[in-house]
Amino acid sequence: MKKLLAMVLALVMTLSLAVSANAAFKDVKDIDETYAESAAVLNGLGVFKGYEEKDGTFSFQPKNAITRAEVAAIVYRIYTQDVKDTYVKNYETYNKFGDMAGAGWAKGYIGYCANAALVKGYPNGTFVPSGKVTGYEVLAMILRAVGYDQKNEFTGADWALHVAEIAERQGILDNVKGVDLNAPATREVVAELLFQAIQVPMVTYTAAFGYQNVSLNEKADNKIFAKNKTLGDAFNLTSYKGYITYNAKKEAMVLTEKGEKTADDVIVTVADQDVFDAGRYGHVWATKTTAITDVFYDDSLLATKYESWNTDWTTKNKTDFIAKEGDMNYFLNGKEVKAADIEAALKVKGSEKAIYDIDDDGDIDTVIVINPIVDVMTADYLAKNDKVKIQGKTFDKDEVSGYEELAKDDVFTYVDMVDGVRYFEELTAIAGQKSAYTEPSKADPYITFDSKDYEQSGLKGTSDEASLFTKIKSTFDKDGYIYVDRGGFVVYTSWDKAAATYAMVIDAYSVLSDKHDDIEYYVNLLLTDGTETGYVQVDHDKYRGNIEFENVAVINYNKAYTGSPKATGNYEDLGVLVKYTVKDGVYTLTDAAETDGAELSSAYVQGAATMKIANKNYAVTDGSIVFYQCKEETAADKFTAHYGVNVGKYDAKNNETGIPGYYKGVDVDYLETDKDDDEVLEAAVLGYLPAVWYDDYAYIYDYTKTTTTGSKLDIYTYYGVNLNGEVIEFSAYKQLGQGAINGKDVVGNVVWYAKDHNDLYDFGKYDSTLSSLKQMGNTNTVKAREEGKETDWNTFMNANVVYDLTDTDALKVGESAPVYTFYWDKTAQAAVVYKDHNDDNNDVKIVECAFVVDDTVKYGEFKVDGAKYWYPVETETGDAIKYTLKDLDDAFNAAKYHITDKAGKTELIANDAKFAFAANGEYRTVKHTDAVVGTITAVTGTLSADGKTLTVPYGTEIATTLINAPGADVKVDGSKLVLTYESTTCDCTTVVEINVVVTDADYSVTLSENNNVLTATLSADAQKDAATIKFVRLNNGVENTVGTTTEVGAATTITINQAGSYKVCVYNAANQLICESDYLDVQNDG
Repeated sequence: MKKLLAMVLALVMTLSLAVSANAAFKDVKDIDETYAESAAVLNGLGVFKGYEEKDGTFSFQPKNAITRAEVAAIVYRIYTQDVKDTYVKNYETYNKFGDMAGAGWAKGYIGYCANAALVKGYPNGTFVPSGKVTGYEVLAMILRAVGYDQKNEFTGADWALHVAEIAERQGILDNVKGVDLNAPATREVVAELLFQAIQVPMVTYTAAFGYQNVSLNEKADNKIFAKNKTLGDAFNLTSYKGYITYNAKKEAMVLTEKGEKTADDVIVTVADQDVFDAGRYGHVWATKTTAITDVFYDDSLLATKYESWNTDWTTKNKTDFIAKEGDMNYFLNGKEVKAADIEAALKVKGSEKAIYDIDDDGDIDTVIVINPIVDVMTADYLAKNDKVKIQGKTFDKDEVSGYEELAKDDVFTYVDMVDGVRYFEELTAIAGQKSAYTEPSKADPYITFDSKDYEQSGLKGTSDEASLFTKIKSTFDKDGYIYVDRGGFVVYTSWDKAAATYAMVIDAYSVLSDKHDDIEYYVNLLLTDGTETGYVQVDHDKYRGNIEFENVAVINYNKAYTGSPKATGNYEDLGVLVKYTVKDGVYTLTDAAETDGAELSSAYVQGAATMKIANKNYAVTDGSIVFYQCKEETAADKFTAHYGVNVGKYDAKNNETGIPGYYKGVDVDYLETDKDDDEVLEAAVLGYLPAVWYDDYAYIYDYTKTTTTGSKLDIYTYYGVNLNGEVIEFSAYKQLGQGAINGKDVVGNVVWYAKDHNDLYDFGKYDSTLSSLKQMGNTNTVKAREEGKETDWNTFMNANVVYDLTDTDALKVGESAPVYTFYWDKTAQAAVVYKDHNDDNNDVKIVECAFVVDDTVKYGEFKVDGAKYWYPVETETGDAIKYTLKDLDDAFNAAKYHITDKAGKTELIANDAKFAFAANGEYRTVKHTDAVVGTITAVTGTLSADGKTLTVPYGTEIATTLINAPGADVKVDGSKLVLTYESTTCDCTTVVEINVVVTDADYSVTLSENNNVLTATLSADAQKDAATIKFVRLNNGVENTVGTTTEVGAATTITINQAGSYKVCVYNAANQLICESDYLDVQNDG
């Protein structure tokens, strides 16, 4: 009875306006309630179309800023009523703006609107289609469509003031108070402005009377003037109000607007409304009498609890609501009934009641009652084909809803609604003990169970199996279970509960209590029926486990990643498997068994009886529970949380929602086995999404990178042709899975493809090979020869399964690729797709189809080391097509080869270097081995770490004897030593060059004095090159030589007899000064 959730929402909310969940846009909940009706009407008219998503649904993106091009499109549609855009292309050449080359899809809309003076560009002659547009600019465009701006009042400095004045006077701005219309307009605000404007009468303009929204009345009703038609009138747009009910034939929900007579009633069929809303009052928008929106409910909820019945409803006996019986409408299980028919159901404890006011006077206008029946499953339901057997009764599957989660011993309720469908709802057991039984003198008995008081339900089928509503002593202080209806009344009691209460943590957090005196702990659990508990309080004192219950303040401060959908605890504890009990609304949790890094040892195939975990097999039974969860990165520092649960072994006939397949290597985070048999899987949590199984195969011929969603997840759009020749578009990014490939690796391959949880695709390589194709004479049979080593013309196929992909630009998504046309004696290159077929003795390759990718190449056979190879060898224009040796055979694994053709020409090539093999050519290869370079050491000087530089002292002669290099032929080449090593396997040499660097000379001399003897001390390099030494005295600024010698040694002396400043100068053989000392002051010691 899952659809009763809609009724619950109706019972707990007071609504003046509500839109059903069947709205056209998938993001309808994101639209501000104020603008939801406007968006729905304009979408229903076909004016505001939204954005098409990958799954074929549409989103409105209400908070996004609208563009000028988009405004032009909606103004065009509302003004012309061409909502199918049939004629818009006719106006693409009307444009007078200079930037229409980039307008793309919007050219026609802009062209029409500009020529109709509905939109205007900028002074520089541009329109800026992708530019944002303010609210006042949108209003100007819309009001021009209504007929304003005939006086060019929407130009000049005060144009926005004129726009605002007209819009305010016409009531267009009533619902956008507080919205900054000078800012870029959002899509939802534009929808509101346009919706209000299309209800405003069109205006005409004359110089004498100005703007007029009336004209001479053409009707014979004695009125001179009549209001002009609106833009909405052109669509026959009308709003009808009334009660929504199921029609008499039980075919559809209808809304009936009452006329003065029954014949004047207007009945509008409203598709896809929830049957549990039958009896509510609202309005629907229609073109003529065809509904274009869901129902917007105008009633106000007064109460969900019935206190007492008074046939006239004229007193306030325990109620604040008064109404006359004849003015009220009554609905029981969706069907309109009389007061007498609903009176008994109203009094039943546990029946669901909703009392509505439709005219805001505070009195009752509508009474709705849902009266379910209680039952217990005596056996599992049995589903076969389009039939299902429940509690011994066989139904068509479209006659029942909500039964899928029911199993033997489950307690449930059901109700037969006016649409002829029986709705089921499983009830959840509450564990605890009865501590008291009370029988008040003027009220019904009640029990105190788990510290809370409960009365017994009055629903049909209610059963006190445990006799809790008695004074029997044995029923007190004993563990048991109760089941309650939606009103909180007990419908069933028992001592035993068969099903284990497993759940998986979705989110958890802790927070300071309202009184700031304690910490409270909350968790949101995923139950085995797929529903969530919402955030419920946990008895943390009794919990010892893996849930961290991070504090919300810490989460908000520290979180590096933000989860989506938003969760209070940011999914910090997602995936913990627990068992739970509930007492007084507080949950007691116990962790299940956590595994230590276990994973699926092999892929689990959907429907298999065995799941292999950590190399141990576990039986999957009808009661096995498998939860799954993962956090998927969708943008930088953002992730989306995915989770779900499946119960029981999959069976296409009996359990279509059973445990799906999972890839090998998926983490198993928690594992519980049956308490009586540890080989039976009772519950587990897997750390990734269910596997996807291939839908079909396709040859992928192109891709574009469309979006970057994070640090590693690039989304691509792929284009391919499947085995039936259909051209298909895919979107995909890297997913976990054996053999999964993505990105550019997909292009040029035949792949299997399968849609995953995001409506994106996974790919994996399939059995195909590139081959040459050739028609066999003038028959419809084609022969193929695979590219590669030692192949032959030994594969055959029908010509009608050979698709032409030689011009992929001409392929259009949704259409079929053409069948390839063969020409006489022409060979085409194709990807051939095989399926395996065993004919007892041989594994024969049978062709599924072939995709011709190139017919401008010429094939040829050539030999390498005696082996035959078949490949395209030249283009249609005669250019050579080159291959690496590695392309031909993985056995060519050496770094380089000497390759010699039959003419004796030899080349040295790397195994990954391209080489032109000629048709009928013959080639020999020899592995190339570099000569071994031995150890090189320096005899004189120092050799650098890289062995490329030898540094020697000044004056050293460059010679082969400067180094020791065993096995090398050493020669001097200028300032280099050249070492040549010869290979031992081929006629190849390795040359090593060493640069010899001679250090610069160190010329220096110092002067000292002792007892009137001057001593000149020369450095070694100065001694080596010195020829003459002069002693100089400085006298009154004039230098005088006092001694010269050509006898040079480490120390040269001279005796002096005068005090003064002295220095020594050293000259080489060319009489060039090579060094000199500083001046030395000398006193006369004599």
